Amino acid sequence: MFRALAGEDISSARAIATQICKREENKRHRSAARVLRSALNLNGGLSLAAGSSHASEGRNGSGVLSTAIAQLATDVRLKDVVLVPSAQRELQAIILEWKHRERLRKRGILPRARLLFHGPPGCGKSLTGRALGCELGIPTYVVRFEAVIGAYLGQTAIHLRQLFHFAETTPCVLLLDEMDALGKQRGSPLDVGELDRIVIALMQELEHSDPMGLIIGTSNLAKHLDKALWRRFDLALRFGKPRPKTLAAFATRVATANGCRLSAAVTARVSKADSFAQTEQIVIAEVRRQALRDV
Repeated sequence: MFRALAGEDISSARAIATQICKREENKRHRSAARVLRSALNLNGGLSLAAGSSHASEGRNGSGVLSTAIAQLATDVRLKDVVLVPSAQRELQAIILEWKHRERLRKRGILPRARLLFHGPPGCGKSLTGRALGCELGIPTYVVRFEAVIGAYLGQTAIHLRQLFHFAETTPCVLLLDEMDALGKQRGSPLDVGELDRIVIALMQELEHSDPMGLIIGTSNLAKHLDKALWRRFDLALRFGKPRPKTLAAFATRVATANGCRLSAAVTARVSKADSFAQTEQIVIAEVRRQALRDV
């Protein structure tokens, strides 16, 4: 089997694995056979475990990529995202580096490609990832971590390798949204050793990856991230809680775009909102109410 895997002869490796399952069944080791068959068929089985380089096949259903990533709409420009001037400047610099990446590489300099956005929920981290995809003219994919985390020892690390290989062979923005699920601080007495190994695998992938686009991690709980994970990113950008004045301006913009005027009561509710997402919900609710007012 190892010779078959080394030669990337997946069909032979699968046939050998199937024989092993049957042998365990013949020995009446039914529990072992059931576990082996589950591992063989889960998320593409040996096509993933062998480290297949066919990322496009994985996206079309032969590996973890068929369930672990989903494409997001890239219909928002960076200028439309409410950001503090320093964050706008940093992100404009990232765009400039990516567009002139070959000039940098000729001088032995790598463009920044691994970004960490952290801050409270609803403050534009994921939206900014989509906007960067729009600015660079490449698709944005969000990772579904429930499909990445495997049930068997070492399976999650294999899935991570597949994801990062996809980013290394496909020009895209790969959004590791709410990566607290994988990058938590190591050493907790409540966690099993496998969780620490997952964090190490994630750090190794980040450190050695050379994506064709951008890899963006987002976190609502930055203090829970492993400290060693931070230095694997080229840029860590904090998205702070917006001020009431900023939220009011944002609410007015959303209302105007939807042909709605905000009452004093709605404006007062907006001033107490915690995030852009909550503000948008308040305004859109008012848009619906006004649209159905005469019904």
